[in-house]
Amino acid sequence: MEISIMLTIRSQRWRERRARYVDDLTVINPRDFAVNQLAPSQARRFVAAHHYLPNYPAAQVAVGLFGKQAALVGVAVFAMPSTGSVITRHTGFEDPARGTTLARFFLLPEVAGNGETWFLSRALRLLRQERPGIEAVVSYSDPQAGHIGQCYAALSGAYRGRTEPRTAYRIDGVPISGRTLSKIRLGERGAAGAIDQLVSLGAPRPGTAEEPGVWLARLRRDRILVAERTLGLFAYCFELTHAARLQGRALPRRPYPKQLPPAHPQFPFMDAA
Repeated sequence: MEISIMLTIRSQRWRERRARYVDDLTVINPRDFAVNQLAPSQARRFVAAHHYLPNYPAAQVAVGLFGKQAALVGVAVFAMPSTGSVITRHTGFEDPARGTTLARFFLLPEVAGNGETWFLSRALRLLRQERPGIEAVVSYSDPQAGHIGQCYAALSGAYRGRTEPRTAYRIDGVPISGRTLSKIRLGERGAAGAIDQLVSLGAPRPGTAEEPGVWLARLRRDRILVAERTLGLFAYCFELTHAARLQGRALPRRPYPKQLPPAHPQFPFMDAA
């Protein structure tokens, strides 16, 4: 299925897990901002409060954007991928340790329209300082969440194309990662926190003797946890070293996708403001 596309002059922001928009033509004053590494606890709280995927990934480096009065107004979280093939497929490196993923990246609405590009360029620089063994960064954008990666294109990230269609899960319109569900189903470390996340979104808590898999099946049956087939994510790669650029020559570098209209019916959980 094809999606209609259009150009936009707005940048997407997030506050309290709802989408907001700012004019792309607005420009930040770099003197009003600072970029520094974040403590995991601070990054985790910020993501949980504002991002549409509130669970915190297996972070390697978290970077914060600080505005006036040292207020945290944005975050970039570089994290271990769910599988090493994410790195090898999109970077060309045989060793997945030479790459990482940009697992969370967003700004609050008070940051001007070109804030993502300015912040991300400095976050990538700080990543290289902290983890010099990491030479490439893979990032996915979700068009069904209104994000197609315009800021990645502005930084000349290599667009690798769209991933295979997948099944996505939502509670009350909020996406739930497959990793969150697998932690619950398999009783892995972090399962209790994953259950709390679903409960905070409106799911009933599991019964005293209810198995995790049975509980998830009940949520599906009662249409609390809703599954939907998606069209796949857009995959980008930032090649941070000469070696990474050489590896990337053998991989696709496709034309950048365009923006979907914010009022598209595939965005029922979003607010435009």
